[in-house]
Amino acid sequence: MESGGRRILVYSNSQLWAVAAVVVLVLLLSAWWLFDLGKRRGVMELADLRQQRTQLEAALQQAVQETRKLQARIAVLERSSQIDRQASLGVRGELAKAQDELAQLRKELDFYRGIVSPGEMKPGLRIQRFQVEPAGCAGCWFYSLTLTQVKRNDRYVRGVVELRLEGIENDQPKSLSLAELAGDKDKVLKYGFRYFQHFEGELHLPAGFRPQRVRIRLVPKGRGQPAGIEENLRWPAPAGGP
Repeated sequence: MESGGRRILVYSNSQLWAVAAVVVLVLLLSAWWLFDLGKRRGVMELADLRQQRTQLEAALQQAVQETRKLQARIAVLERSSQIDRQASLGVRGELAKAQDELAQLRKELDFYRGIVSPGEMKPGLRIQRFQVEPAGCAGCWFYSLTLTQVKRNDRYVRGVVELRLEGIENDQPKSLSLAELAGDKDKVLKYGFRYFQHFEGELHLPAGFRPQRVRIRLVPKGRGQPAGIEENLRWPAPAGGP
């Protein structure tokens, strides 16, 4: 049909339906193609993800095994270190004990050397050692006294030890005898030896008494005895002699 020089196309209903069917078919085919493409890509990506998961699981398992090995090694090293520390402490303890024993043996050796080889000392009696230390209760002290005979060991010496503790009580000088300090009025130290003799016991100081010095006097008994001696030692008396 033509109207005023223009052509007017007129389509029938059947033609329109045919065009619409073609368009719908094209759309359906395009949608199916896109769906199939997405599906194939999804399958490929899923396969890649599964492969990556498998690799990660294998790496994790290996890491777990390595961690267990390292933990076992650390446990062994810690146990070995603990054993080494215990052994080291044991060795140190034994060494300290041996050093203490050696020091004590040296003291004893010096003591016996002083008896056997007194050097320039004059012959006669000697207060070799006097020392005191706390005995564990208030005013209680443990004392030890060693007497020796220098150079003249061919004779037997006899006598009495007079021990007095001098100090201050109630701001006044006071002197206490061994009998008073020992709590035994009949307490007497009698010596009798050729080389040396050792005494020990406890002293009980009165409350409020402040000791300052110890006076020790050796009084020989009998004929032909060496001259007696007297020494004053500060309190507490130094270990190893005056």
